[in-house]
Amino acid sequence: MEQISRRRFVDEIVAVTRDRQATTHLYVMLREGGAIGVQWEQPGLDHLREFRVVDPDGPVCPHCLIIETVVRLAPVLPLDMLRTARARVQYERVLRAGMLPAPAFARQSASREVTWLGDCHGATGNPHTDADCAEHAAIGPAVVSDPLDVDPVATLPRALLEMTDVADVRDRLRLARDWRLRSSAVLGVPVAGVPGLVHALDPDVPADDRPFAEAYATAMRSLAGQGDLVYADRVCLVPDPVPGSQRMPSFAGAVDVAAGQPVRTLRLPSPRRPLSRLGRGILLLFEARHVMLIRHVQRDPDWESEAALHLFEFGMLEELGGPAYTSAVAAYLDALRREGELLARPQQVLDRRERRALASIFGDIDDEELHLWGSVAYRNAIMVMLGSQAAFAEHLRRQAS
Repeated sequence: MEQISRRRFVDEIVAVTRDRQATTHLYVMLREGGAIGVQWEQPGLDHLREFRVVDPDGPVCPHCLIIETVVRLAPVLPLDMLRTARARVQYERVLRAGMLPAPAFARQSASREVTWLGDCHGATGNPHTDADCAEHAAIGPAVVSDPLDVDPVATLPRALLEMTDVADVRDRLRLARDWRLRSSAVLGVPVAGVPGLVHALDPDVPADDRPFAEAYATAMRSLAGQGDLVYADRVCLVPDPVPGSQRMPSFAGAVDVAAGQPVRTLRLPSPRRPLSRLGRGILLLFEARHVMLIRHVQRDPDWESEAALHLFEFGMLEELGGPAYTSAVAAYLDALRREGELLARPQQVLDRRERRALASIFGDIDDEELHLWGSVAYRNAIMVMLGSQAAFAEHLRRQAS
């Protein structure tokens, strides 16, 4: 087994793939314990190499590394952008099943103009290692210990009981579970009248007997004078039990009065007109991934990462929606190419049949939700027209300015 650094590993896989031009199948296989096997198959000849990736800067998450390798291999194979984005969806689906993921690629044609096919196989074994990043460590079969499994009649922190009552905590826990985000996120209860302040309810932390005023003063003192503030590892889910017009989850930075540190929160609304179950799941997964990109309180936008996040969403919708989604993207792409610029009225592009097909992915949805998924397909078409993730990142930056 070859021991190699992260950068050398990626460079080596790309270089060997480029040299072995007769390759018809390529596999990048996670091994139990975190090693990675790479196999190039040619007619009558298989070439297998085993690697253990070790960096002097610290542990290397093997899942992040394999996904990064696929992205670097995309222009070499070649692999089109949607298949590249879908590779992460497929990889994490296998990881969620508790199996060892193995991205697999197959050549369709000798022509360099034709994309390779992509899939992800799964092998029996434990896919997790001590080197897993926080995001991938949380992906797996239904967790045994859910941070939302809090007994609201148990002893709650004194400061929290000064802020609200047991019935409110119970209601917020129910709403957080209803959004179906089972991960390392904990419940956060907002402090009434103090925007940006929450009390995290972590079942692994003993009940705190400090009064609210003392906890608040301690939190403010701990943050005073600090320069580069970093968010806590865990995310807080902050459900709003009051029905309203807001329908989508959203990110907001806050301060956890219990821990005295900045915390990333996902605000979960209680809309009067709920989105479809599938739609809510996709939006929550998108926003949860967005949150994982944000580590520092003061930060400049990372448009490359934002673009990669959108590509992940596009790949997930293509996987779930199939032709009903890709035909909508194709319709927008045709319109963009006819106009030669961004569309003035993109909502008028899809005809009745295409709108009905797009809606069928999500079930019985209203026009507002249909418009939301149409706008995603429109962004997807813009990405395809621009031709690269970097160009799409620049498009996002210009749109935000």
